[in-house]
Amino acid sequence: MKKSILNLGNALNRAEQKLIHGGISSSFNPCPCSNSYTVDWVDSKGEVCSYPTTLANSTFPGSRCSGRVKNDVCCLEH
Repeated sequence: MKKSILNLGNALNRAEQKLIHGGISSSFNPCPCSNSYTVDWVDSKGEVCSYPTTLANSTFPGSRCSGRVKNDVCCLEH
């Protein structure tokens, strides 16, 4: 059993990885900054906001991005 767990096989090449991940590049961002947002609450750091994800056919319908308002734009916190 231990040997079979440790032997995961060969690493996937880039084409195989794209096939599994749907070809989405690592730089793809489903939550870019938005000026169309809802303020959910305010805390000591400022306004916490949310807005719909940019994924047209999201795996999670109705999913939202959450971030903070800066200069009248809602962006993810990093």
